[in-house]
Amino acid sequence: MARSPGVDGFVPTGTTGEFLYLTDREREAVHRTVLDAARGRPVYPCTWDASQSTALFLTEAARDQGASGVLMPPPLYYEVDDRVARAWFEAVAEKGLPILAYHDPKHLHSAVSSSLYEEMRRSELVAGMLDASEDVHRLRRVAAADPGAVLAGGDRMLAAAPRIPNLGGFISSIANVWPSFCLRLFRSGESQLEDALVERVNRIHAAGGLRALKALLRMGCRPPLIEPLDAELIGLPPAEGP
Repeated sequence: MARSPGVDGFVPTGTTGEFLYLTDREREAVHRTVLDAARGRPVYPCTWDASQSTALFLTEAARDQGASGVLMPPPLYYEVDDRVARAWFEAVAEKGLPILAYHDPKHLHSAVSSSLYEEMRRSELVAGMLDASEDVHRLRRVAAADPGAVLAGGDRMLAAAPRIPNLGGFISSIANVWPSFCLRLFRSGESQLEDALVERVNRIHAAGGLRALKALLRMGCRPPLIEPLDAELIGLPPAEGP
């Protein structure tokens, strides 16, 4: 989300996109579909995979399909140091697409440390970063050091994000379900919606997080995930229509 009518771009097969449970060909098809439907808006597919060769294949395919760049976490499962993480980003950068590094300590073992990010920006290895730490102090520091290139994530931060100077935008999960609601919070600063945001985020979490979002969108879940019970979704507003 930034400044044009509606959302400004799309990040398919990210954390909300069940990328861990899709094959490489399925993810490539999702990227192509989103790019076809994006009507010229930027698309940054998450092309991460545990296999570096698959991550590189998906990045190359995204480049050939016209993606604006890719979203890329560090290598996962094992915690790795900055030297290993940098080598990972170097390999992806060779495919010739801008990279948004992805820092998400809630889901990822390996961080994109402030020092690693600053060094990779100086060497033009990455074009920016999605920081889903929900850490206001860290966001203020990294955004001040790199104005406009750092995006925030983590929907609990949606109301606070516009008040962080130099932040480049916000990538939201719940905007898949309630885009107008999220845009009003992010762009208009309607403080009366902040309590509703907290309630929705808490209810989504209690109902299964990603599973609840998929149920509200009538998309079903990819095994091993299963849909929440109807009773678990009580109190959540329906998904907004087109």
